Amino acid sequence: MNAARNLLPWFRLFRLPNLLTVPGDPVAGFLLAAGTGLTRNHLLPLLAAAGASLGLYVFGLILNDLLDVATDARERPDRPLPAGEITVPQARMAAIAAALSGLNLAATAGRAALLIAAALAGLIVLYNAVLKRIPVVGVLTMGLCRGLSLMVGAVTACPGLWTQPDVSRLPVLLAAAGLSLYVAAFSVLALREAEPDAVRHPSVRWLPLITLSFTLPTLFAMMAAQGRIGSGIGPAFGVFLMTLALLQAWLTGGPLHSVLPVPELVGRHICNLLRVQACFCAATGIGGILPAVCLTALSFAFVPLAKRFYSS
Repeated sequence: MNAARNLLPWFRLFRLPNLLTVPGDPVAGFLLAAGTGLTRNHLLPLLAAAGASLGLYVFGLILNDLLDVATDARERPDRPLPAGEITVPQARMAAIAAALSGLNLAATAGRAALLIAAALAGLIVLYNAVLKRIPVVGVLTMGLCRGLSLMVGAVTACPGLWTQPDVSRLPVLLAAAGLSLYVAAFSVLALREAEPDAVRHPSVRWLPLITLSFTLPTLFAMMAAQGRIGSGIGPAFGVFLMTLALLQAWLTGGPLHSVLPVPELVGRHICNLLRVQACFCAATGIGGILPAVCLTALSFAFVPLAKRFYSS
């Protein structure tokens, strides 16, 4: 019990429920680029890619709190750093450890993965130091970080992705772009939390749904045209997942938008990331069904975990 209590500030610093959404990025990218289902030989590089993305995500979270500690002391004094539950030197060492772990794991996944991970790490630093204060550029950068996370998995599966014919790499690029824009779209809500009228403007509330409404059907159509989605249970399950993801985006942008507080709206979009990743996996055919099922299960576990964790 004492150990769990001691770890709780770190879990809050890492925003533990949000970490559930991170490994699905490289997993989806890996499957989209691999062109086949997962095999035993894929396990180690895929785990390395997922660990790299997770390490760099944690690095970004800690760096965000380190650079905003003065602001949090005024506006969010219950955060672990201003509350004194974690010291600044401890958080700094944890950030360095997370960054180095992420880059080392990326190196295990391959040279191409390391290059993408290094670009991601640099973008994380740039975002937290400068870009997040620039309204449009900040949210686009945040989204691009998730797109690069997907690309870490893609180049792990196919290091020569950029030399492949355009038709082979288009699904990966579409998924990365769609994921980036979706994250940027709902991040606008988080950044405008202090402006209730702004976040209810139609141009903001419907952006996540518009993004997914284009990305997901286009990806499935593209994979079907390439003969990669197959027939039978795979496409049916994919359509079911796509319906879930679009329905959640519609509910959050429509009926729930006027009744839920902004943090809960953003939380629902974050949870929906897992369904989007599941759609990406399902679009790869029968080999992507198991990862898609796991990600969908995590999406149903996310909400009660988030409620329990953030209310503790």
